[in-house]
Order: sequence, then structure tokens, then C-alpha cells
Amino acid sequence: MDNFKIGETVRITGRTMTGSVGTVVHLDEKRGKYLVRVSDVLQNYFTAEELEVFSS
Repeated sequence: MDNFKIGETVRITGRTMTGSVGTVVHLDEKRGKYLVRVSDVLQNYFTAEELEVFSS
């Protein structure tokens, strides 16, 4: 469960919010999901398979 680190910028590739770029803010090891914050008011949990490292 070490695919991404807290503070890392990622692009969402899953069905929800596809193409959005956000920051990993929490890792829920029990559920196997990363909490990604996309904006000040929008965040959601994603599996590692639904994320990729963002490179501009």
C-alpha cells in the first residue's frame, strides 16, 4: 500500500472525477484507499488502481 505518498500530486483515472488532478492527503490502510483532495471543498477516496502520478 505504498504506491503513493502523502502530499504527492496524482491524476484520477477511475470512473469518478476522471482526469481531475489532486493531492493525496490521507491513506486508509484498512480500506486500501487514498483520500485525494481536488479542491478546498472536494475530496474523495480512491484505490491505487484509480490513480496515477501526475507529471505536467
